[in-house]
Amino acid sequence: MKLYRILDMNDERNFCTLENGMMVAFDQMKEVETVAISVLMKTGSKFEKKEQSGISHFLEHMAFKGTNTRTAKQIAEEFDMIGGYFNAYTSREKTVYYAKVLKDDIDTAVDILSDILQNSSFSDEEIDKERKVVLQEMAQTKDTPDDIIFDNFQEAAFPDQPLGRSILGEEEIIKSLSRDQIIEYVNSRYGFNNVIVSAAGNFDVNNYNNLIKSKFNLLPGKSENLEIKSDYRGGESRINKDLEQVHFVLGFEGVSYYDDDYYTQQALSIIAGGGMSSRLFQEVRENRGLAYSISAFGSSYADNGIFGIYSSSSDYNINELVDVVITELHKMLDSITEEEVKRAKAQVRAGLLMSRENPVSRAEKFASNLLIYGRYVPISEVIDKVNAIDPSKVQKYLRKILSNNKQPTISSIGKIDKLYQYDTIKNKLKV
Repeated sequence: MKLYRILDMNDERNFCTLENGMMVAFDQMKEVETVAISVLMKTGSKFEKKEQSGISHFLEHMAFKGTNTRTAKQIAEEFDMIGGYFNAYTSREKTVYYAKVLKDDIDTAVDILSDILQNSSFSDEEIDKERKVVLQEMAQTKDTPDDIIFDNFQEAAFPDQPLGRSILGEEEIIKSLSRDQIIEYVNSRYGFNNVIVSAAGNFDVNNYNNLIKSKFNLLPGKSENLEIKSDYRGGESRINKDLEQVHFVLGFEGVSYYDDDYYTQQALSIIAGGGMSSRLFQEVRENRGLAYSISAFGSSYADNGIFGIYSSSSDYNINELVDVVITELHKMLDSITEEEVKRAKAQVRAGLLMSRENPVSRAEKFASNLLIYGRYVPISEVIDKVNAIDPSKVQKYLRKILSNNKQPTISSIGKIDKLYQYDTIKNKLKV
């Protein structure tokens, strides 16, 4: 029986789709002594029903808590025995489990990863233990203003939608999450067609493919192909709390990773607040001493995105900080220089090329390429798009997000009595 749709064993970077729908990718790096395995599940908090909020992240925790053949301690001991590293993370659109080991230990890495993803026991005892851990993680986040402000920001940008909910979930839901709910979620979201297994490093391709075929054969059947649409709306989250500083995030509707302006948004983030030479760092910190740090960011999803700016300052300086941010954004509408764009493009290129030296980054990048674009995206193709960015393109994109008829998103935590009201900031932003 033919299992592969496409595969060229002579290509150092390739992928295939098994008949059951699972995608398998490899990216060879013959000059290194290690191999990284990344198992990407096409699911995250964006795909959760309201009553499941936080279940993707909770399931990620449970994967390391024992299987039908290994205890949690045995899993840890086996990886430590080979000097390997393994971990996992959950985002809004994917959940990733990964390992990095010496090239001769690929069999062990695949065996353990396939075991925890197919044979986790989900005992009630371990669920209750991990429930406490996750609740402590949630409490820690709530006590950290520069963490929780971004959850509040996301909720204000995408209210009453899965994309707006915290990846950690809601406390009451985590407290009541049951074994049956976890198993039901696994069966519905961890099917073969929702899995991408990617390897990068020094390994034998035939051995790797045979390992994946033989080890990953107990996943649930086909998962439902959910199309979850999100609608950026904008708004405000404003929390009065006795803190030394007011934490502040200002954001706008951005672009998806399919948009032509995806890399333009990255360049804008760098020019506005991507380092010590950025506009906002120079004006806010170096020239005025209003904040210890300030940064700009772009977050993209399948159907939309966000461009935002974060900083914090004392309550008596916060409005001056807001004014400076808005003034600098307005200045950038017609004053971005070739030199600034050149520096931004250099940073994007450096990040891309440096990540190519890390097997973990390469394995995860290939898996993400397949998730988003359904193909491997050559680094040269990305660099061509980055090189095409010029000042007029960045300025045009900035004008588009500032003049968008959708309202901005503002999130603040601290002694906010002196902070401008939402409508005041909105009016100041108008171009």
